[in-house]
Amino acid sequence: MKKLYVKIGGISCDHCRKKITLELLKLDGIEKAFVDGNIACIECCDEIDVSKIIDSINDLGYITNFNLVATDKKQLKFGLQLVQFVLIFLFILLLGYGLDKLFGFNIFNAIPTIDSNITYGMLFLIGVLTSIHCISMCGAINLLACYSTDRSERFKRPFLYNLGRVISYSVIGGIVGLIGSVISINYMVNGIVMIIASIFMLLMALEMMGIIRLKIPRFKGYKTKSSNPFVIGLINGLMPCGPLQAMQIYALGTGSFIAGFLAMSLFALGTVPLMFFVGTIFNYFKGRMRVVFNKVATVLIIILSFNMLFRGFGTIGVNINSSNDYSDYVASTIYDDYQEVKISLTYDSYDNIVIQKGIKTKLIVEVDKTYLTGCNNEIFIEEYNIKHKLVEGENIIEFMPNEVGTFSMNCWMNMIQNTIKVIDNKSYFEVMV
Repeated sequence: MKKLYVKIGGISCDHCRKKITLELLKLDGIEKAFVDGNIACIECCDEIDVSKIIDSINDLGYITNFNLVATDKKQLKFGLQLVQFVLIFLFILLLGYGLDKLFGFNIFNAIPTIDSNITYGMLFLIGVLTSIHCISMCGAINLLACYSTDRSERFKRPFLYNLGRVISYSVIGGIVGLIGSVISINYMVNGIVMIIASIFMLLMALEMMGIIRLKIPRFKGYKTKSSNPFVIGLINGLMPCGPLQAMQIYALGTGSFIAGFLAMSLFALGTVPLMFFVGTIFNYFKGRMRVVFNKVATVLIIILSFNMLFRGFGTIGVNINSSNDYSDYVASTIYDDYQEVKISLTYDSYDNIVIQKGIKTKLIVEVDKTYLTGCNNEIFIEEYNIKHKLVEGENIIEFMPNEVGTFSMNCWMNMIQNTIKVIDNKSYFEVMV
């Protein structure tokens, strides 16, 4: 009896590991087999034909070859293709940067303004439009939940995932609508939820890379899969996502379980067509396409996890950018008894500002209706207890900065995060006399 270790490309979840294990156990000469991360551990007879092992794995649509077979696991465990992940990461960042510069449009913040005048038909349409946002923010999770090489599950898994999302969104909408104005989640709780969610997403990505192996706790008498698409869909409804938060606020204002439930149901149903299509089409990937998909999905999850982590820290008041360099900040102009700083709204920014300590501040936000979205239409400055709804034209926000420090200026769901620097150096500013 000897042991063989086979590194396999394209594994994304427990479903993949179980499928490969069952296929290996069908081969003559194999006594035991299991898949740990992205490495198959096999106990077999000395006369086993290694080519049969390789062929059986490749026939399932995964990738391996003779160079990825060893008798010592250590020879494979550290052979991570990190360079490829880095290149994919850089490509995605450059693509996003290029689209933003060419079209001046950040898809992550492209959320329509939702108010009490929206009809139920419009709620469904908003769901259709913001499904593009869902793909950009949660697309990797969507693909992870829906992906399967089993023909019988290529439509079943996307259906169950989207069914779970619709049920979760709808029930949450009903509960929020019933509670009405009583419900209130403070900044600290919201930030902690974001940080925890980002950590779990990062762990998910590390598992997909084969670096770690997540152990999902199981309760006596209850059987489940860590990759159960229906469960992932239900959990997806709890994600701190921009469109969801916007819709939950709308549902909150209905003051009714039925109205809140219906509003969130229509919104969720609007997101289904694109999410279902994307989740289904990727099920037809095999071989190298599967490996590429897996790596792209992993990188997207990593990007999203860090994005959410920084948002979470910003929400609880931990400013990641603590540099003393504010040369590119918009500085205030000091008048007799007040200072004024003027900024312009864009899709994804309010501008960073630097102001003088101890002088009443007038922050003027110039808003072009073209750039006003459901994400950036309300400024939150927790340090000064400011929640200001933006409208077209000039918006004046007044406050007194009594302490030197670095403070956050966010949109209402913390996707846009800018900085307020308060310094004690009057000579830095232009003084009007």
